[in-house]
Amino acid sequence: MQKVVFICIFAIICQTVFTAGYDRTWILRQKRGTNDDECRTLLPSSEKKLPSCCQMPNILPNLDSTWEKCFETFKQFKDKPETKEYKEMAHGKEPPCLFQCIFMQSGLTTSDGKLNEDAITKKMSEGINNDEKWKSIWQNSLNKCFDDVKQEDKKQILIMNTPAGRLMKCFLRDMYMSCPKNVWVESSECLNMKDLVQKCPEMPPPVFKSPPKLI
Repeated sequence: MQKVVFICIFAIICQTVFTAGYDRTWILRQKRGTNDDECRTLLPSSEKKLPSCCQMPNILPNLDSTWEKCFETFKQFKDKPETKEYKEMAHGKEPPCLFQCIFMQSGLTTSDGKLNEDAITKKMSEGINNDEKWKSIWQNSLNKCFDDVKQEDKKQILIMNTPAGRLMKCFLRDMYMSCPKNVWVESSECLNMKDLVQKCPEMPPPVFKSPPKLI
């Protein structure tokens, strides 16, 4: 379960942090899209530790080999925008998105990269419905995010601007904000963190205390 959550959050971090390392323009756009310095504290770094407040369920089970393939593709083609592989992971002029690759390789999108809602729902149910703490919560979050992604198609999104990226950012944030009481860590630190996540809609939730190592 932890490895699958690792995959999900690592994809977000790659899209928001590591991409900036090779694209200065993306750094500037990211800064504009994340409101202020306070919001950017949600991104983990080796210099700081973020509190672990909510343990996520098994969101996308049995995709380890797909993740490894997509990560290798990401590393190989991230700075080659004219290639087919880059375009499959990207949307418009945005940097490539690992989630988009994972979704396309797993049949969770249509051939043109749009979300396959039935396939996504089925895949997530394979893992989350086995978790008693989450199985009554996740479907509402997913449906809400399907609707949100459709609305976002009509406006400019600065971070994670692919169908899969927008969906997963929304889904993980909504799950974090709806974390069950028997999973959520009650502390002033976590309460402050939840308030910050609410304030910063462009940012992923702080599921990991520090950046995961590249594999």
